Amino acid sequence: MYSSQFSPRTMQDFLKNKVTLKVLGVFLAGFIYSILTLLFIDDSLQGSGESIIFSAMIGVIVAIVCLGYFVYFIHHAANSVQVNLLIESLKEEVIEIVDKIEERNNSNDQIRNDPPDNLKEITDRKFCEIHPQQSGYIQVIYDIELTKMADQYDIIIRAEKMIGDYVTENTIVFKIWQLNEDAESFSEEELEEIKNKIRERLVISNERSKKNDIEFGLLKLTEVALRAISPGINDPNTAIFCINQLGWVLSRIAVANLENTYYYNEKDELCFILEDISFWDLLYKTFYQLSHYGSQDVSVAGSIIDALVIVAEGSPKDVKEEVWKFSHYILGGFDKNVLEQEDKKFLNHKIYRLAKETGHKEHREKYFQVENFKIN
Repeated sequence: MYSSQFSPRTMQDFLKNKVTLKVLGVFLAGFIYSILTLLFIDDSLQGSGESIIFSAMIGVIVAIVCLGYFVYFIHHAANSVQVNLLIESLKEEVIEIVDKIEERNNSNDQIRNDPPDNLKEITDRKFCEIHPQQSGYIQVIYDIELTKMADQYDIIIRAEKMIGDYVTENTIVFKIWQLNEDAESFSEEELEEIKNKIRERLVISNERSKKNDIEFGLLKLTEVALRAISPGINDPNTAIFCINQLGWVLSRIAVANLENTYYYNEKDELCFILEDISFWDLLYKTFYQLSHYGSQDVSVAGSIIDALVIVAEGSPKDVKEEVWKFSHYILGGFDKNVLEQEDKKFLNHKIYRLAKETGHKEHREKYFQVENFKIN
């Protein structure tokens, strides 16, 4: 029920939750104790009966503890299936990742968002490709260790894939350049050693992990909203709440500026490049399915515009511009044939709020044509 109501991806969160694992551990401990007590009870009968009574008392205590944990688990399970609490939990997971990355980047002067002036000159030089030794999803890229390694070997490493991407043995995951163009080339043995060390700093698994994957967290929130607007469930209010939370998460990402990260050594030389997904692509991947499947639902279109307003509020000017342009895509994909006059007025008010927030109040062509409708 949990996976069919919300998303198969959210089932992982429930099964790996600390409360679920703790209750399972208590029940296993109680079961193992009971089995071991029965195993040694014959030996106890040959002596005094005190050991039997003592074992039985402990068994009763263990049973009471297990019963208490079972009640606790029922309470936890009941809270877990409340959609609002689930959405809040998914939102907090993504915000926690964003906060952690932003705090680390801001506290380290050697991690910056601005590329060096000669970046194009460096990347135009001869490079070496590195392929993974297995297929799967990238879970972790040890960026700090790769930076130290690049400094050690006087090379520049660039990650060609991001956390959450699916790769195969034929995928290029890293490219490396020698820092000094005039330096002597590595021998085949040295180059193979460097490649193996770089591969060791990449974790690949058969499933995506929520630990460092911002896009995966957004995907789970999007899937909950998609399930809510599906004909089988038809719960638009849950979808609206979920879309609003997506807007809040994206607004947090917008001000954190996590798109591209460049790592330098103590000599201020570039060592490692981690080019993350652009904010435009993040907007698209978050909302394109909702836009498609909600193309005839006025409440979904309105809530997406509301979410874009949330993103634009307090964001840098370039983000506001991207949000305004992205709204054209959302409105262009909406089925205008299903709109009545009141629906158009409803959406026009929301478009006006977005236009005002992004500095495009003068662009009237995006409003729906409605009789006797004016916006100051």
